[in-house]
Amino acid sequence: MNIFPLLDHHSKVPLYIQAEQLIRKLIRENQLKEGELFPAETDLAKRWGISRNTLRQAMSSLVEEGLLIQKRKSGTIVGDGDIATKGKITTDLNRWFSFTHEMEDKSCPFRDLLNTVSVIKCYKEIADRFQIEPETRVVCLERVRSTTSSPMVYFKSFFHPHIGLTGAENYHQLPLYEMLDREFGVVPMYSQEEIGMVNAATEISKRLKVKTGTPVLERKRLVLDKERQPLEFNVCYYRSDWFNYCIELKRSETNENRK
Repeated sequence: MNIFPLLDHHSKVPLYIQAEQLIRKLIRENQLKEGELFPAETDLAKRWGISRNTLRQAMSSLVEEGLLIQKRKSGTIVGDGDIATKGKITTDLNRWFSFTHEMEDKSCPFRDLLNTVSVIKCYKEIADRFQIEPETRVVCLERVRSTTSSPMVYFKSFFHPHIGLTGAENYHQLPLYEMLDREFGVVPMYSQEEIGMVNAATEISKRLKVKTGTPVLERKRLVLDKERQPLEFNVCYYRSDWFNYCIELKRSETNENRK
């Protein structure tokens, strides 16, 4: 049980996410070995000072991915942890991570194939999202990222001028949202998302190394702070041969009663 570090109850990161990340890290580092019996829920919840429901929430994604295997009579055992070789990466739309934390959460090491920063005059869509005048100068961050040498996703992020970014910041050292929090006191809290399919234009096809006109997944995200003030407008293009998206819906009690 001593291999399980304590959770930080004062962190802004929810306890169930901390718990999931720690378990995943222990499996990835082979401190929890395939076939080993996982600790009893009551014992681990007590060590971490959390409820069993919180622990089960942390374990749910790991069970879905085969990192933990629950057996009715013998308890929970550690799975093989072979995530990167199981095909496409599946992203859960019910949980919002930065790309960095999302890949770390799935034990998928990634790399930046492109990382450039510029200051541009914003066009109408950005101005409308930010509720600022067209051609206002904003910082633009472009990144192509992947778990291999082939591009998986192309990001274009635009940042609201009120944050105070100049473009001279270090965008390599820390995950983006961690950097915004530490250096500018900005904490993203809400994400408004639009998802669709588009045909890759010339710029997108060049970045993702696909043929022009190839269908790609387009994900537009407006990131807001706790006061619902816009911070970032992000447009992502995902190669459809690399990503799946999933979402879980729950019927309301009213609808349940109308069965």
